[in-house]
Amino acid sequence: MMKVLFITNIPSPYRVEFFNELGKTCQLTVWFEAESESNRHWKVEKGEMNFSYKFLKGLTLGVDKHVNWSIIKELRASQFDVYVLGCYSSPTEMAAIQWLRSRRIPFLLNSDGGFVTQESEWKHKIKKYFISSATGWLSSGRHCTEYLIHYGANPAFIYEYPFASLSYSDAERAPMRPEKLEEFKRQERLKSKVVVSVGQFIARKGFSELLEASAPLDDGQTSLVIIGGGPLKDEYRKIIQELRLKNVVIKDYMDRAQLIDYYRVADLFVLPTHQDVWGLVINEAISFGLPIVTTTGAGAAYSLVDHGRNGFIVDTQDINGFVQKCQYLLENDAIRDGFGMESLKISDRYTIKHMAARHMERLASFLEQPSVSGDAERIG
Repeated sequence: MMKVLFITNIPSPYRVEFFNELGKTCQLTVWFEAESESNRHWKVEKGEMNFSYKFLKGLTLGVDKHVNWSIIKELRASQFDVYVLGCYSSPTEMAAIQWLRSRRIPFLLNSDGGFVTQESEWKHKIKKYFISSATGWLSSGRHCTEYLIHYGANPAFIYEYPFASLSYSDAERAPMRPEKLEEFKRQERLKSKVVVSVGQFIARKGFSELLEASAPLDDGQTSLVIIGGGPLKDEYRKIIQELRLKNVVIKDYMDRAQLIDYYRVADLFVLPTHQDVWGLVINEAISFGLPIVTTTGAGAAYSLVDHGRNGFIVDTQDINGFVQKCQYLLENDAIRDGFGMESLKISDRYTIKHMAARHMERLASFLEQPSVSGDAERIG
């Protein structure tokens, strides 16, 4: 059985579910750089991790820059058929890339996505050096592929996969019974139509701008529920008070089980982000058959939102246009329902099982020809 090493930052729930599935078809070992990060509330029981794993010795600088001095020692002492690195910008994985490169050991770089921005020449060169050092690349989709090519990845060896989030059972995703739906709305003081958004209360999520432009949604029939918690909670409450918004509900962080009822009660899911490399909450929302309104700042939008069919993608600077798209879907029940059906169809292609199966196809292909020139048809 193929021996695979995957190096990544922390055991987030969706990654653990993916690794559990991937480990069914290969001899998988995962090296984690840390057990958690200060800006994450995730809790994963180690007993749920059904694959070989190790937490590398080291320390964390700031929020998420891990320095694991044991990485080279571990690499020297181990041998795998395929090496997969999940974060080129981590000091630990930079060291691993350099070690693998110096020994001419082929490896894959796995990327969830990225945005090309204006940056200094030296920063661009550093990114290009580490990204282009890989032998092949695993990309979450078209937008990610463009990012990788910008930094020197060879299009012939970019392998796209369906990036998936946590799985929900059919029972969990089933619509609420009418009586339970009404009871939940009464309990949570929600109006007849519900718009839900999920994300940390930080500036790049765009919630401040959404609140400031949300007056048209305060029509007496619509509730806007923002779930996440974080440092800007007081700022949001201040905006709500100053604008006298009566329809906004602010909720702190919720785990997977707690979020289910909000996805089930929602009529529309929105993500007004300025920049999210991906945005797994969109995966979750479409799995519940929700129409989506999001921005060009969400990496997931380029794969999971078919503009005009299951949602709308609005420029990050056009917050008024964002609210107008929300109004349009809330006012047109038949169109909103149709968008929801399309979301379910898209969601069927983005599952953990499909994600793991695609990875195994690519790992097997890479193992057979890790350094042989290919062609552009390998993309996708």
